[in-house]
Amino acid sequence: MSAYEPVWHAKGAAEVRGLPERAGKALWDTLVAVLRDPWGQTQADRSENDEAFRFALFDLGDGVVHIRIDDQARTVTVHGVTWLG
Repeated sequence: MSAYEPVWHAKGAAEVRGLPERAGKALWDTLVAVLRDPWGQTQADRSENDEAFRFALFDLGDGVVHIRIDDQARTVTVHGVTWLG
């Protein structure tokens, strides 16, 4: 099974601007793992009524990336990024 393709929602793309190098690398490393196994590397976002909306922590828990998995299109859409640093 091949990895999923990343898609950036405008909000998610805007939120990664200005991330320090350490946080950016941690986010990228997390996204690489998520793209290989999106269901196993993420947790359900209980605020949504759709199991495809999920999140993953990065940078030792200082960041969270919100995604949506589309199995049919084999994409992972990054909807939002929050970093506390």
